[in-house]
Amino acid sequence: MPKKQLEEISNLLLAYSAGEYHVKGAISERVDELDMIISGINMLGEELIATNVSRDFFSSIFNSVSDYVFIVGEDGLLIDANETVLRTFSVSADSVKNRAFESFFSEDADNLFKLIQQKLVKPGAQFKTETTLLPAGSKLIYGSCTCTKLFDRFEKFNGYLVNIKDITEEKEKENLILRTIISTQQNEQRRVADDLHDSLGQELSMAQLMLANLSKFTGKDQRFNTMVATCTEILESSVKHLREICFDLMPSALVKGGLTQGTKQLVERLRKQDQIEIEYTADSDFPRLNPDLEIATYRIVQEFINNMIKHARATKLSIQLLVLPQQLVAIRLKDNGRGFDLVKLKQTGDHRGLQNIQTKIKAYGGTCEMNTAPGKGTELVIHFPLKGEL
Repeated sequence: MPKKQLEEISNLLLAYSAGEYHVKGAISERVDELDMIISGINMLGEELIATNVSRDFFSSIFNSVSDYVFIVGEDGLLIDANETVLRTFSVSADSVKNRAFESFFSEDADNLFKLIQQKLVKPGAQFKTETTLLPAGSKLIYGSCTCTKLFDRFEKFNGYLVNIKDITEEKEKENLILRTIISTQQNEQRRVADDLHDSLGQELSMAQLMLANLSKFTGKDQRFNTMVATCTEILESSVKHLREICFDLMPSALVKGGLTQGTKQLVERLRKQDQIEIEYTADSDFPRLNPDLEIATYRIVQEFINNMIKHARATKLSIQLLVLPQQLVAIRLKDNGRGFDLVKLKQTGDHRGLQNIQTKIKAYGGTCEMNTAPGKGTELVIHFPLKGEL
């Protein structure tokens, strides 16, 4: 009898090794120790069936969702990724294992994994953010990212579950609205500049000419001569200020010669003030951009310079307009000012200037990186894609 029971155990183990968990071992009337082992194996089979169904069910959901789902180890290397990831990035399930998680993202998301680790410290914590995926040879995919910790049934930490929902279409609509708002503002500024130049500018010039003629007829009354001279001086100052206002609203060099000429003219005006040492370089093949993008970028340069003058106490400024590989242009702005704590600034909410810059960049599909620290100056690097330019 024990021999038959041992064969029953052996057959059960062979069946289970083949995945046939439905097979049940027969229990004799004796119900001895071997029967108890057979009974235990039968129970194991039922648990394996339940576990397998659960695993298959999870695997089915994991691979059928349209979101990008990553399972990441605590070392930042991938444990698994779902079919959506594999299909979008044209990779196999085997090739993604042990691949760096951050290799799927744009340069702007380089610190994403560190951020996930920092935010998911407390048990049950969940972290949400926005990020950008970058498949090879394709455009950026904007994603809403949700991250949680994974634990096994023994409450042992097993890595991170990162789920990314594609919000590219929403972002494009949002950016289109932003571009429309920015374009409307710029058109209004252009209209105001033209109106000031064509109406008030002409009238002031005419009044200036008339005063110049009137000054030829100097009288014996010194008060009259002094009044004419004072009016002439005020009028000359008004004309000068009007030209400056028109330049700030819409520089003619920017409209006619593009970003390189507009920035060059801005630099020349700053140099005349003789307060800041400025180094300006532009690649000879730097192209004309979309007119609205050129104006928006010019405004970013102005915003950076205004913030530098107001807060940085800088004595040197570097402006570079660069053409990069992969159909990109870059604008690099750097000062030697006192810098600031970027994290603290964002926490205080007192960063409207920075938000204005970021809004304009995002509206035109660009990316930016700001490097700064107290006593270390400030550097802003902006990239705009030329492929499929707006």
